[in-house]
Amino acid sequence: MKFKDFERSVLSSYKSKGGESNSNKNLAAILNIVKSINSSLILDDVLELVLKNAILITNSDRGFIVLHDDETELIFELGLDSNGKKLDEYSFEISRSVVEEVFRSGLSKFVENAQDEHDGISTKSILDLNLQTILCSPLIIDNKKIGVIYVDSKNFHKINSGEITETFEILTGQAAIAIKNAKLYNGQLKAYKALQKANQELTIAKEKSEKSEELKSEFLAQMSHEIRTPLNIIINFSNMIREEYSDQLDKALFDDFCTIENAAKRIIRTVDLILNMSELQSGTYRTHENQFDLIKSVMMPLFMTFESEAKEKLLELRMTSPKSIMLKGDEYAVFQIFSHLIDNAIKYTEIGSVNIDIKLIENKIVAEIADTGIGIDEKYIGKIYEPFTQEHQGYSRKFEGNGLGLSLVKRLCEINNFDIRVESNKGEGTTFSIIISMD
Repeated sequence: MKFKDFERSVLSSYKSKGGESNSNKNLAAILNIVKSINSSLILDDVLELVLKNAILITNSDRGFIVLHDDETELIFELGLDSNGKKLDEYSFEISRSVVEEVFRSGLSKFVENAQDEHDGISTKSILDLNLQTILCSPLIIDNKKIGVIYVDSKNFHKINSGEITETFEILTGQAAIAIKNAKLYNGQLKAYKALQKANQELTIAKEKSEKSEELKSEFLAQMSHEIRTPLNIIINFSNMIREEYSDQLDKALFDDFCTIENAAKRIIRTVDLILNMSELQSGTYRTHENQFDLIKSVMMPLFMTFESEAKEKLLELRMTSPKSIMLKGDEYAVFQIFSHLIDNAIKYTEIGSVNIDIKLIENKIVAEIADTGIGIDEKYIGKIYEPFTQEHQGYSRKFEGNGLGLSLVKRLCEINNFDIRVESNKGEGTTFSIIISMD
């Protein structure tokens, strides 16, 4: 019965019976007790209030509350004496047979003048503990037994057993509701504390992760600087020596100087790739939008850079485009995207040409980099954007590279909302298309 319904029932009974009967007095006392019990949602407080009042209204020496756990056991929760002093679990010496019988049956049991009973009611524990009066009621809510309240006394009190049992049962019925509510609140409190703890741990982990990413980025930037500086010195001095003694060098030695320069540039490109991929994967990469001319600021410088490489391989590098296309976006990202695509096209083409075709179609920039190279196998084409992967035949054995270039291109396209497409036939060539919306 809900508290409001219980209160209404008590007040109605109180008026109908003239107000001052013993029964009504007990009900009025119970009403006040229940109000006190319902004033708290802290389980320990509720248990203590329930037990103190159970001992008081039955004039008992002591009392115990046992609750039922999920392991089908009755567990000691609280013990008090008539002065409100807590009794520890070692003082939990009671008539267990009475408690177990009450919980099993779901019915209250009142034993009076137990020492003088000789009809089998008194158990060995009752006799050993010298108990005279025992009252035990189940805690039941929604037809589910959640525990037992037990009180006893070594003193004999001749009382109206029906009246005291009814009062005690009313108390335990309301106590069961209060205990259930308190346990629910206690569970919510534990869940909230667990959630708080988890959030704190996540915050700490996030801070550690951010610190780790910051240190990693700082480390990579430092390493990039430490590698770039000596390599640039090597390239510069190598070029200076080559130019100084160019008239004294035979072709083989001249080619060796070119090899040194190409190897150093290759290491620098690898460092750049690793640094860029690290920033993208850790989320530390930040786009920087600005207005720039795609043709003059990006494509023409790239064309002039790669033209010499194409000539060294006897390839024809061609570009068709408008004279100017103004674009608002991340100029660095756009430069990296086309640089890697043109580099790959030249790297994987042995005979023929690499064609760069840029045009405007319905407010979109469509840029195609087409080569007549080795092409990509149909089975591998779905994996080309995975980092550190290269096609087993040709890519990983015959050509240099670390498998990061296309992965970087894909991520930069995603970040900048560019569409990237690829068409390829093994042994015939590959065409990469970049579609950039100008809206």
